[in-house]
Amino acid sequence: MYLMEHVLADDMLNILQIDVEDWYCDLDPADWYKYEMRVAGATEKVLSILKETKNKATFFMLGYVAERLPELVLRIDSEGHEIASHGYGHRRIPDQTPEEFERDVTRSIAILEKITGKKVRGYRAPQFTIIKDTLWALEILSAHGIEYDSSIFPVKTPLYGIPDAPLFPHRIRVKAKENGKDLLEIPLSVYRAPLLGKNIPVAGGFYFRFFPYFFVSHALRKLNSAGNVAVCYLHPWELDPGKPRVDGLKWYHYYRIASTEKKFRKLMRDFKFTSTQEWIEHERRD
Repeated sequence: MYLMEHVLADDMLNILQIDVEDWYCDLDPADWYKYEMRVAGATEKVLSILKETKNKATFFMLGYVAERLPELVLRIDSEGHEIASHGYGHRRIPDQTPEEFERDVTRSIAILEKITGKKVRGYRAPQFTIIKDTLWALEILSAHGIEYDSSIFPVKTPLYGIPDAPLFPHRIRVKAKENGKDLLEIPLSVYRAPLLGKNIPVAGGFYFRFFPYFFVSHALRKLNSAGNVAVCYLHPWELDPGKPRVDGLKWYHYYRIASTEKKFRKLMRDFKFTSTQEWIEHERRD
């Protein structure tokens, strides 16, 4: 059983998270070798915008990418951003056994820590697939030294989500296992629609591209005005409108992708963002 404890959020500083995977990583891994790696150029664009707007972020690095582009990991780290784990092979957790998941996580942590020489504290599941049926994954993360997870999306979709999960950062008490400790969960932000009584995802990715900027901005300001942190995310490939079009990727991979960079730049100017770990440390100081 998992017991939730509310953690007060900051009303000024928000959290930005970048899921560093390449444009083809939702395709069958057996076919990845066929495709051009474009993630370095797209990530450089993200870094440039963050430097220009004086924002920081957590970069959830896919181990597969980090293994092939260690210089990219070092570049991100050298600019003061946080390096965290996105697993190794971008497999959805429901498609893995606990043993397979543990191997995937530990492999990614080992790669990242070898490159940076720093402890990996955070984790993001591929496609937000820590759901009610895979809460066992939190025990494994805790046992391997992960201090916070940011995989639970408090929405209902066909692919992921725990719609009744807490909306804001909170502690999750996991069942004791070896060196396991409580985890801090950092859920992705949603807008609670008053009339619909439902959580609308506005935190980033496809939702950031789908909704007009004024709605996203309104939702984040509502969160901040109520004293709550906004937790947003982006994939570097969303700033790469020239990425190849292949039949295996669904329509939402390309939807309004040409407009993402302009909206992202505006978001970075209109709100103040930092990494997950820096936000946690800021909260502890307060």
